[in-house]
Amino acid sequence: MQLYVFRHGIAEPGDGLTPDADRPLSPLGIERTLAAARGLARFADRPDVILTSPYDRARQTAGILGDVFDMMPQVAGTLANAPASDVIHMLRQREENRVLIVGHEPTLSQVIETLCTRKSLPNFIDMKKAACALIDAPLHPDDPPGPGVLKWLLPPRALRVLGGGN
Repeated sequence: MQLYVFRHGIAEPGDGLTPDADRPLSPLGIERTLAAARGLARFADRPDVILTSPYDRARQTAGILGDVFDMMPQVAGTLANAPASDVIHMLRQREENRVLIVGHEPTLSQVIETLCTRKSLPNFIDMKKAACALIDAPLHPDDPPGPGVLKWLLPPRALRVLGGGN
């Protein structure tokens, strides 16, 4: 499976009154996420599916990616705050060959670390907001056994530049 791992964009700061799950992207987050999504679409293969955390900022990020790739994201509750092992288990149930997931830290970094090293290596990967990684991950039953391969990890600025932004 080609697994694209995309962290949500810049969200409004927490105010102590709004539940964390309800924090939306900030206007700057929307602008930068759109530029990053356009950059991703310039060189990445179109995903077969976009799966997103149900949290507002992730759903908005997935919506932007969905608009760019002309597809409707699907909510996957596991991406909200489940451990990496649960996310990997959920991905093993998928039949698609190219999956793009949108979620949160530290789970996304832990998914990458676990798939590529078979253990969690804290701070090995640092996913900035609106960053994306591609992993060739042996998640299907017919994939050869072994660790996944991190093909690339692009910070948001690089994606934005590819998308024509700054």
